[in-house]
Amino acid sequence: MVLVGPNGHGKTSLLEAALYPEVFRSFRGGRDRELVRFGEDGFRVEVATDGTAVAAGFDARTGEKRVTVDGLQAERLSDAIGGVRGVVLSPSDVELATGGARVRRGFMDVLLSLVESGYVEALREYRRALRHRCHARGDVEDWESLLARSGSALAVARRRWAERWAPRYREYCAQIGERLETGLRYTSRAADGEAELAAALARSRSRDLARGTTSVGPHRDDLQLLLGERALGVYGSAVQRRTAALALRLVAAETLAEVDGRGAGSGGGGGGAPVICLDDVFAELDAERSARLGALIEGLAARGSQVFATVPREGELPRPVRALPRWRISDGAIEAA
Repeated sequence: MVLVGPNGHGKTSLLEAALYPEVFRSFRGGRDRELVRFGEDGFRVEVATDGTAVAAGFDARTGEKRVTVDGLQAERLSDAIGGVRGVVLSPSDVELATGGARVRRGFMDVLLSLVESGYVEALREYRRALRHRCHARGDVEDWESLLARSGSALAVARRRWAERWAPRYREYCAQIGERLETGLRYTSRAADGEAELAAALARSRSRDLARGTTSVGPHRDDLQLLLGERALGVYGSAVQRRTAALALRLVAAETLAEVDGRGAGSGGGGGGAPVICLDDVFAELDAERSARLGALIEGLAARGSQVFATVPREGELPRPVRALPRWRISDGAIEAA
């Protein structure tokens, strides 16, 4: 469907609600309290897919979040993620190319939490050990052992994903309109193996404890977007950066679709092909790249993805997307166009 309406009337909020049950947070990074409508005590979102019904409620008075899957309350959020799967393409995605390594690590962590069995648990363990290591007393080696075990699992999964999808990323960049060579590469300050990471942590222990930090591990790694052999975020043009970000999101959609085709990963279920949300994504593209992206979206829709697009003006839609059912929104109220 296409949702047409002026800015500030709730278009993005609808997309935000539709994909909130994926990992139970806003794709824009807002905290739950910031998602509550002014004057209300909380919110509740319910989404039904072909195979799963997921509901999430947040009480702003207590800060409590409650999640159910097919009517049964989830003991942990990690048990319920993935019942809804989707990808949002928006102008703010350019930060994937221009932002720091933390942005791209976050992208990988969310995606791999949905498709890699055990990834959520390893990430939780790693973050806990990271918090404790530099404040530990005599048990610092125990925390380093946990860091090495869980951290190596994260690094191996990230590297495997990057190597598997780098060729498809290059293809998407070219299909959107990039003529120069592009690349995708996972880089690490320490080797992926548990023994190698444990050794690196031991070598940096004295310096790290003095500084109250941990200088090696997957929390320092990066997913490099390359233009030739140079960092695309530094040397690429505005159009090249936007193209790279779009290609990365399309790779994420294809990753989710592939996993749904062979069975769910660590999340709460499948749900078919991922939902594709286009949040005013065509506004900053030239006509040629807009049409190319529209054709790629049309291909994803033909393979089963449901497409939601938001635009302030219908004229910004490329031809392949114009065929979708059209709705209008005004002050949060939606009606058929």
